[in-house]
Amino acid sequence: YKQSHPPKADPPLEAHSNAAERIMPRIDFYILTGEGADARAQFCCTLAAQAWRDGIDSAIITPDEAAAVHLDALLWRFEPTSFIPHGRTPRGEDISIIISPDAGPGQGLINLGDTLPSDWAARERIAEVISADEPSRQAGRQRYRHYQQAGVKPRTQHIN
Repeated sequence: YKQSHPPKADPPLEAHSNAAERIMPRIDFYILTGEGADARAQFCCTLAAQAWRDGIDSAIITPDEAAAVHLDALLWRFEPTSFIPHGRTPRGEDISIIISPDAGPGQGLINLGDTLPSDWAARERIAEVISADEPSRQAGRQRYRHYQQAGVKPRTQHIN
């Protein structure tokens, strides 16, 4: 499929709470035309490369350990002429992309899982990657509604 690059990093969106104004993360839903975990993993590599170029340390949440291992291998091969610093665990400032089934450190978060990340409100940027298969779409709709109810207006981008 054709991949498009995500937009450059913008400042986080602002949302209002009842008590006071607070900063909420910018949340982008990337709706893919491809189906399955591999389509999501391939597009995740594009997002991870862009986050690294934009200087946004990010965590990638995978559905399980096997998906984390697979994504780690994909990132090693993703750009043959360059290297995207990534790893499975935080080991200092040389690794800006952390891949795990659990939330990791970073301003950004790329969610390949089907559940809402527990620390989502603490992030500056969140990318939700949704493939064309129905289970992914349904889980994405639930997360979208949750973000809306929390006062965030997620952005949607359709990726061919």
